[in-house]
Amino acid sequence: MTAPFVCPDDHKHAVNGTCYAIHKCRCDGCRAAMTARAGARSRAQLYGRWIDPHVPAEPVREHIEMLQAYGLGWKRIAALTGVGNTAVSQLIYGRNGSNSDPRKGEVLKRTTRVKADAILAVKPDLSLLAAGAIIPSRGTHRRLQSLVSIGWSQSKLAAQLNINRSNFGTMMGRASVLVGLHREVEVLFERLWNTEPAHDEWRSLSSFNRAKRYAAARRWLPPMAWDDIDTDVAPPIAEAGTSNDGVDEAAVELAMSGEDVRLTSLERRAAVTRLHAQRLSDHLIADRLRINARTVLRIRQELVLAAFDQDELIFRDAA
Repeated sequence: MTAPFVCPDDHKHAVNGTCYAIHKCRCDGCRAAMTARAGARSRAQLYGRWIDPHVPAEPVREHIEMLQAYGLGWKRIAALTGVGNTAVSQLIYGRNGSNSDPRKGEVLKRTTRVKADAILAVKPDLSLLAAGAIIPSRGTHRRLQSLVSIGWSQSKLAAQLNINRSNFGTMMGRASVLVGLHREVEVLFERLWNTEPAHDEWRSLSSFNRAKRYAAARRWLPPMAWDDIDTDVAPPIAEAGTSNDGVDEAAVELAMSGEDVRLTSLERRAAVTRLHAQRLSDHLIADRLRINARTVLRIRQELVLAAFDQDELIFRDAA
């Protein structure tokens, strides 16, 4: 007769059901604890007070994936929730184990209610992110653009942030930024949003006016134009311009060159038409104008313009 298996002494005997149910341990402590748990469950079921300690794992897994998309790593999630690294890892990647374990990689169907509640309680919040996490740059750009609109030159803002001027320009063209930089810009914005830079002598006055003209040409909004600068939808621009057809040619040219410019619907149609004439694909036009490719598709269909496949064009030109 085979002797019952007994887990090593360093295992948490009788603390939970793992040793008894998974490791098949039959030591006195595990047997007694299992008997007590079974009795308590039976009594709770008899009196209608039993609550299943396990819940479906899929909603918890989806919540973890959402937090990851926001910028939280799975180890950071484990630290914030107090749930162990192994538990969070297994929810995402499946069961751990040796290569010979047939259950390795198996997706968990259930998890404990305690772990689920702890993980689901974590909500996306910028304060939870590490400084090196990557987030969309919209809020960062809007804050800096607003400061330029009240006279702060980009050179002065770069100096305030201790960023090289050329790196500052590169950052202003990127779709994402580091959380650490975003926080620095938040602090700078809170300090300067209602304060114009000194412009009481000709050099500072020239810089002040040049910054305001630069922002005006790109239709950057001042600080007070936003209720929530991170999430507000940019207000529409009146259909007006400098030419007879309501199109501001300077704004269109700036947008076509890749500058961050707010365009009216008429100006956006003009820019799409002209870039299409250069035989650019929808995605390249969208990248150039900083809009969604679906918007380019809709405008192109309204104007009855043929689609260009950039890969096909490159192949054709090479031939």
